[in-house]
Amino acid sequence: MACRNSHAVFAAVALAVAFGSAVFAEQPRWTWHDRPPILVEHPVLAASLARLYAGSPRWRDALDAVANTGRRVVLITPDRVRVRNERGGPDTPFDPDVLAEAQPIADDWSRVDTVVVVINVPLLDRLYSDATPADLDADLDRILAHEVYGHAIPYLLAGHLAGKCADPLPKQRATDACAIKRENEIRSELRLGERREYGLNGLTIARRLRD
Repeated sequence: MACRNSHAVFAAVALAVAFGSAVFAEQPRWTWHDRPPILVEHPVLAASLARLYAGSPRWRDALDAVANTGRRVVLITPDRVRVRNERGGPDTPFDPDVLAEAQPIADDWSRVDTVVVVINVPLLDRLYSDATPADLDADLDRILAHEVYGHAIPYLLAGHLAGKCADPLPKQRATDACAIKRENEIRSELRLGERREYGLNGLTIARRLRD
């Protein structure tokens, strides 16, 4: 199992409302009411977003900045997405062993108006079946801090693929990577501990899997 930030192409199901045209500087600013910066349906994910918003000033400021652009994050579970086969074959389900993935939706000019973030809630349910609700909540908040604040928001603020905030490169220290630096900003505000390693070792579940 893993978290992943890749070049896979998502074919989102029943989310056409989220994929508007690119927003340009000369257009009027949007409000949260007109076009909220994050679309979410799953109650567990919505609860995590509420905790992040309540506890992190940086998170709130970032969402305000995204709202001003009219761009947005679409936060979904694996049942709402298919992975497009770039060779022309049939679309396939989301990998059941991947914990989370962020994918920018870019046009032919590499402009990004939407980032789809998939959180594998069924996998989380299996992994945390005998864990405390507090452990699950804390790890989910860490995952969203990484995928949304670490990966998705930089794309949206740039409005372009050039806004990529990457995971660690080979031989790079995890704490020097852009996405983990950003994740640790949110962790610090929520007292969720500093992430020093890449992969699942930054989560409570990693200790459980080793035991």
